[in-house]
Amino acid sequence: MIEEPLDTAPRAGGIKFSDAVMFLWRRWKLIALVFLAVVALNLIFLLQTQPRYTATSEMTLIDPRQQSSPIADLLTGVPLSRQVVEQEITTIRSKAFMIEVVKRLGVDETSPLLQGSGPPPLPIRMLSSIKGFVSDMLQPSAPPPEEGVLSGATSTPEDSAEGDVPAEGDSEPGENVALLVLADDLQRYGAAADLLSSRLMVNQLGNGYVIGVSAEASTPEYAALIANVAAAEYTRFSLRIRSEAIEEQVQLLSGRVEELGQNLEQAETAVVDFQSSASGLNATSVDRTEGRMEELGRTLMTVRAQIADASARLGKIRELVEAEGPLGAADVFDSDILRDLRSRLSEYRIERSRLQEQFGPEATQVEALNAVIARVEQEAALETDRIAAELETQISIGDSIVASIEENLASLDAEVSARSRSMVELAKLRRIADANRIAYEEFLKVATESAQLKALQQPSVRLLSYAEVPSSPSSPRTLLRMATGAFAGLLIGLGIALFMELTDNSVKTARDMRKLTGLPVIGSFSKTNGLSRRSFEASRAAPGKPPSRGEKVLVQEGQKVALFLSSVIEAGKGTVLFTSAVPDEGKSGAAMLVAHALASSDHTVILVDAAKNPAAPQSAKASASGNGEAPKGVTRTAAGYDFLSLADAAETDLGHLSERWTGQLLKKLEERYDWVIIETTPVLTLGNVSSFQRHADAVVIATQWNSTARQTIEACIQDLVDMQAQRMFVVMTQVDRSRQRKYEYRGFKKTVPA
Repeated sequence: MIEEPLDTAPRAGGIKFSDAVMFLWRRWKLIALVFLAVVALNLIFLLQTQPRYTATSEMTLIDPRQQSSPIADLLTGVPLSRQVVEQEITTIRSKAFMIEVVKRLGVDETSPLLQGSGPPPLPIRMLSSIKGFVSDMLQPSAPPPEEGVLSGATSTPEDSAEGDVPAEGDSEPGENVALLVLADDLQRYGAAADLLSSRLMVNQLGNGYVIGVSAEASTPEYAALIANVAAAEYTRFSLRIRSEAIEEQVQLLSGRVEELGQNLEQAETAVVDFQSSASGLNATSVDRTEGRMEELGRTLMTVRAQIADASARLGKIRELVEAEGPLGAADVFDSDILRDLRSRLSEYRIERSRLQEQFGPEATQVEALNAVIARVEQEAALETDRIAAELETQISIGDSIVASIEENLASLDAEVSARSRSMVELAKLRRIADANRIAYEEFLKVATESAQLKALQQPSVRLLSYAEVPSSPSSPRTLLRMATGAFAGLLIGLGIALFMELTDNSVKTARDMRKLTGLPVIGSFSKTNGLSRRSFEASRAAPGKPPSRGEKVLVQEGQKVALFLSSVIEAGKGTVLFTSAVPDEGKSGAAMLVAHALASSDHTVILVDAAKNPAAPQSAKASASGNGEAPKGVTRTAAGYDFLSLADAAETDLGHLSERWTGQLLKKLEERYDWVIIETTPVLTLGNVSSFQRHADAVVIATQWNSTARQTIEACIQDLVDMQAQRMFVVMTQVDRSRQRKYEYRGFKKTVPA
């Protein structure tokens, strides 16, 4: 396979402005056609649309909260003025108000005042019908309404007698009457109210409290009438609904005030009864008891301190007596007797030491002094025991006092706890009474103010201006509709053209063909315009008739391809196989023009038609005629080359030809002719390409311009590669030169004949 030439590399830079220009140049007719169709359709809609007139009346709202603190806006996040305006607009758009306007106008759904501008255009009617059909299929039918209040049924005296007394929570008679009236209004005026709602437009004018009520009708007088009646009726409607709301509020508050009064009376009675049952329950007695408990507590702490001190001294005495003897406690306790005994004992011991040194330890004086010392130590022990007994007595008395104080404290604590619980219960009853009193006073105040407000009630809106009769229609807006239709048509046309461009899968240029196949594109042939081999040979046979301009161009294109083949095949002669991917690709014309060009260069050329079977296939005898001789049937054409129909020469089906017979035939033809041009069946059909391509010096694949799909071309090349075909080239046939220039680069027009 020949290497891919350098010009098959993709262009850098992506899509350029010139590509967009070329795209518009190619598709401008389609875009213009779609544009004109959309504009014409829009014009038809405009002609079928009846003019509509719009009149607007203006109202201003009276906001009782205009003096509110700005902090309310910060807390709610929505300005109070905007909330009030939205509330009023919602009320105006409500069906209840529309029913009141219909009553004021005195019309029904058949009145010309509420009718539209005639039937919509046919496409819109079709869309509406389809939408209704789909909605009916998707939504189940509603169940039949039950008999009752909303169906307008009323109870008879016999029915009421059977029902006895209404159950608790049932609606009051007044509410039933209101529901009956509402159901009757919905049944009588509901359809007309829906039509009126579609004719009215309610919007806020600016950022203030002004609301505009716009009415649309088929005549200017109807539009002004509807707008003015709606504005005037809303002043009465708003006053009525506000009065009804305040009346309901007053009734609710009155019942609530009576209930709160009863609760307050019960709470105050409970406080008095509890105070009577709990005698001596006051703050003074509680304070006295708490003071006494504090005094006992201090006494208890003092006694316990004394007990602790005595216990400590007693323990210290016992510790010193055990360690140093009875006189060891003299330094701890304030006892003159112990101190005197200790002083005397010290003197006696000094004297005994002196006597022992003077007379010896066994002297009579020493023994007498030891008896005195023993008597002094005995007196010290008795004094120490006396002091310890006094401390033990003190500790015992302290424990008795502590037990008595603790008993008194427990009694007082129980008394305080009982009184505290009573005080808590009393405080609870007083809080309940205070809360009931505050609620009663607040509700009484609001009820009084509501009753006063009912007498001073004013409407929440004020009429600023009546709607004037419009002098010109408000719709349709012809210029805007035409501009929108033109813009939409342009977009639709561009979209369709772009869709067709992106979905087109055929090959338009030689550059795209080289990128797709990787093979050289050695030439292209213009549209033949019905030119066949017979007509071409006939025109060559008429010497006095000059060839047409189209034939001249085709001959020149064939010469270019022939010149390329002559330069590629080294010997300057050989066998060239012409084939295609599918039938009707123009390979016959390409083979004929190349054969004519080679014959015009003083070469002997034969064109072998191996693509067509005979009209009536013969028996197997003819197909087996492989005797090595050249078949008969070679004819000389006026175009300068010889022609041989292989099927007619073999007198059999092409599928029955043997490989040996085909090889011998081609060998003889190559010996007798410089060039053998073979036209075979398409590659992607059950043909004979594989039988001839092994004998060919070059294979030329003909592809029809702007017709063959890319996948088909790729499959054809792949099959030839699988057959190990060599020297493959591509030619494009049936090229529309005027359209080809729209797919090529800038300046391509100068490279091809006009």
